[in-house]
Amino acid sequence: MHSEYSRWGYNNLRIFLAWCQLLGGCGLIIGMLHLSLNPLISITSFLLTIMMLTAVYTRIKSKDGLLLTLPSLFYSILNTIIFFQSI
Repeated sequence: MHSEYSRWGYNNLRIFLAWCQLLGGCGLIIGMLHLSLNPLISITSFLLTIMMLTAVYTRIKSKDGLLLTLPSLFYSILNTIIFFQSI
């Protein structure tokens, strides 16, 4: 995975992006466990959607195949559904 971030030109952002994904996932879990924190679900799912759409764009720009692009595409669709269900 380290070589992939280097190939995309995001080598310096690798740890930051990992933390963003981890915190976003934790925000979704906490927001779903505590329904009074509904804005947390909306915010984290929206930010994760933007992150995954950026990942799709990066995969397309680097001419990766459809098989490599599908996970980020799936997660962007999933987070979009979560976002619209939470608002």
